[in-house]
Amino acid sequence: MGNIEYNGIEKRKYMRTTYPAAQRPIFRARGQKLEIKDISRGGLKFSHRDKIIIKGWVKGTVDLTEGTRIEVEGIVVRIENKDMGLSFIGELEEDVYRKVTATSQVGSNSYC
Repeated sequence: MGNIEYNGIEKRKYMRTTYPAAQRPIFRARGQKLEIKDISRGGLKFSHRDKIIIKGWVKGTVDLTEGTRIEVEGIVVRIENKDMGLSFIGELEEDVYRKVTATSQVGSNSYC
């Protein structure tokens, strides 16, 4: 699948950092370990091998690959197959987001 070029109005407020499969941080919530596909200052997308349903308000932690743990909370805003979108209550502070993006050595940054 190639890159898709989007020339319309960007609706996202924050740029997302995506992670290659081998470098994905872990989102721990409600006793589950879930892979983070991408993250921004405003939220994250996570997935699981099995279809899971986590609804409503969620508190959890983001475990970065180098050992840093960040506490987050938000509300599930999207469920698509095995992927779920979490919108943070508030936003990640700039210094915290820098730690998050520093772990994505091979990932990319995009609004899409």
